[in-house]
Amino acid sequence: MSDIKTALKIYRKLLEKGQLDRETEGDLFLEFRNAEVRAILAEFEEELDFKAIEVAGSLYILPNSGNGVLGFTTKDLREGVATDAKLVDAYLLSYISMFILFLFYGGRNRNPKQREFLRISQLIEELDRRFALALADREQSKALEEKYALNFTKIAELWESKQDFEERGRKTKTGTILNTCRLLERENLLRLVEEDRELRPTRKLDNLMLNYYLDEGRVEEINGFFKGVVLDAEN
Repeated sequence: MSDIKTALKIYRKLLEKGQLDRETEGDLFLEFRNAEVRAILAEFEEELDFKAIEVAGSLYILPNSGNGVLGFTTKDLREGVATDAKLVDAYLLSYISMFILFLFYGGRNRNPKQREFLRISQLIEELDRRFALALADREQSKALEEKYALNFTKIAELWESKQDFEERGRKTKTGTILNTCRLLERENLLRLVEEDRELRPTRKLDNLMLNYYLDEGRVEEINGFFKGVVLDAEN
């Protein structure tokens, strides 16, 4: 097989599955290390605005920021809620996504992973507490908005407007969280288990967070954002 065909085959596998594992497709996986194949893939990366990386025995495709073809756009997030969803709906889903990652990987020790699962009910309680703090002190919230360039007040008001009994419509807190989780599940980053009452990270998410995204400086940055917001609001 020519180098260009091999590179195309790797790219196609990554598009179809989001990853290519050495355990199941060892020959093709090892071709990624072939200098000629890697050079061709590097041209694909530049032209198509993505990055292919090798982490812990798997290859993954990562869209660059702003890639509207392979990555999530604000439109995708809005449509994840409803066709008539507003921009603030997308921002709420983005915040919940980031907060889920923080709850799983916000530890300060050598291994930042803090838990193996997260109950939906626990996530709702944590979000209730954070958004209540944001709404309790509007002046402090405004200062936080300027500091972090994120409209906490609007997001908090939207969250507080949602019904909090355990139903799954878009206007409920449970439904909003499940919409967020299904977007992440679609990318094989999370799994909903226990009849959608519990979240578990996938091997893919563990690999990417622990071996690629999270260095010590980035862990501190994440902790500073989420823990700092609560501390500032409480003071």
